[in-house]
Amino acid sequence: MKLRKIGIIGTGHVGSHVAFSLALQGEVDELYMMDIDEKKAKAQAMDINDAVSYLMITCGLVIFSFLNQIFTGLFTAIGNSHPAFLSTSVGLVINIILDPLLIFGIGPFPALKVTGAAIATIIAQMVVTLLFLFFASQDQILFHHIHLLQAPDSKKASEIFRLGLPSCLQSLVFTGISMTIARLVAGYGDAAVAVQKVGAQIESISWMTSDGFASAVNSFIAQNHGAGKEDRIHAGYRSALKIVLPWGLFCTILLVCFPTPIFKIFITEPDVIPMGISYLMILGFSQLFTSLEITTSGAFCGYGRTLPPSITGITLNLLRIPMALALTATPLALSGIWWSISITSILKGLILFIWFQITIKKK
Repeated sequence: MKLRKIGIIGTGHVGSHVAFSLALQGEVDELYMMDIDEKKAKAQAMDINDAVSYLMITCGLVIFSFLNQIFTGLFTAIGNSHPAFLSTSVGLVINIILDPLLIFGIGPFPALKVTGAAIATIIAQMVVTLLFLFFASQDQILFHHIHLLQAPDSKKASEIFRLGLPSCLQSLVFTGISMTIARLVAGYGDAAVAVQKVGAQIESISWMTSDGFASAVNSFIAQNHGAGKEDRIHAGYRSALKIVLPWGLFCTILLVCFPTPIFKIFITEPDVIPMGISYLMILGFSQLFTSLEITTSGAFCGYGRTLPPSITGITLNLLRIPMALALTATPLALSGIWWSISITSILKGLILFIWFQITIKKK
């Protein structure tokens, strides 16, 4: 059997993206990267190997992510958000702890770099799934009556498809954008990848809290919308914002004003800390608006209107790529990627809030 060998001359954005696509799609057996800068070519080859390893692990065991999303939706639908909050919180803590341990090889752990990040993610997701299964075994409201071998109702399945398709498309686009952003970050080395992984877990304290309230708002608005109690919908949404927005503001102040001590809790390498500080400060500016976006998305879904969050999310998430490419070409370099995420998050929060205000005024 002949080996499929391809050589790529030049390891800039075009060359590296072509190489990544070929490796990801399995179109090549041996890939040679050539560049005037030998160190850069070697670094790009290493990044591609790491990316393929990461995807093979996470995509190969993606079933845990699917199950966790399904369990979260089912528990939220019956008005019980405690299992989802507890399970995902435990998973988050495990991921935060394991990421630096497995990426850098701290203590007795081997330095697995990007592969370590993938393993940490999968372990955390598996723990979350096990916790969900435990809570489901204790539930007597919904899970006790589920029969997996029974044929689904076609009308109900059609309605679920109508409501779920926009959110599904949004998630697919977000995943693709996140992969592209991760590829851009990987171009700056393993330290940049570690910063993004650890930094994202730190800032998730903000959006995970908002996501919990968004689930509550979703359930509350859906129940009252079905009962025709529009006044309770307005009051419930305002009450949620009174809780979520101060939390988002607190997270913004915390990350912008105290990034150094926070990041040093997880990574202490001197050459990595400045990048981590930059990440937390830049993303910190968007935490208030991210909280606003997530809560308002939950309100829209409670109304049965999943299109506005999807349209806003897809459009602005797609904008991250050209914005990141443009900003990284400036002296901002790696920080340009962080700014692209932060700016689009701010815009998503503002646009969705205004859109929802217009929607409820028409009711």
